[in-house]
Amino acid sequence: MALSKDDVERMEREGDVKGLIDALKNEFSRTLASIVLSKMKDVKAVDPLIQILNDEDYQVRSSATSILGDIGDKKAVEPLIQALKDEVWVVRKDAAEALGRIGDERAVEPLIQALKDEDESVRGCAAEALGKIGDERAVDPLIQALEDEYWYNRWRATVALGEIGNSRVIEPLTQVLKEKKLRSSIREATEGALEKIRAREKPLPLKVEKCSSCDMEIPEGAEFCPNCGRRVE
Repeated sequence: MALSKDDVERMEREGDVKGLIDALKNEFSRTLASIVLSKMKDVKAVDPLIQILNDEDYQVRSSATSILGDIGDKKAVEPLIQALKDEVWVVRKDAAEALGRIGDERAVEPLIQALKDEDESVRGCAAEALGKIGDERAVDPLIQALEDEYWYNRWRATVALGEIGNSRVIEPLTQVLKEKKLRSSIREATEGALEKIRAREKPLPLKVEKCSSCDMEIPEGAEFCPNCGRRVE
């Protein structure tokens, strides 16, 4: 039986998590129930949502993965990692996005594997999620993702590398800027990523030596002692 908007809103007011999760299984009330559960962020919904990650309807599984990501409870991390192997690409994509929102480092290696998924949307969402988590284990795989056949995934990998901020990516990103016929969106993302990375780099402390004449400390690069004027040898 289809549930009306009023039914779902009543469940929200009453905190009826079970009723809302049941509503996910109804194609007519699924969208509204998903919105409400995501907004509520009630941890009581986590266990029931994990259970329906195995529902035979992929749309139910997809809704559950998205809501778990919005709730953000780390109890959902391992089940969502398993959802990265779902037979339907939409569920895998939603699982990658959800893991990125939760931000748990346990998801790093599985998301790195998802960068090789046969579906381009899954690969792109995995790249974005890795950028949000910010773990440096993802740097080399994301550098490889700069060669993805889909430009949008190259863009997402570029942004992710900027978020992680490791200086090792300066060279490969600089090479990207040398490409002919480079899309303006990728150029802008690459320049932005390089700017972020360089801004985070800490300058090395200047070496200081002492003047052989007056023992005054002389900063690196100075030609004369600021105290006695003796030329630095």
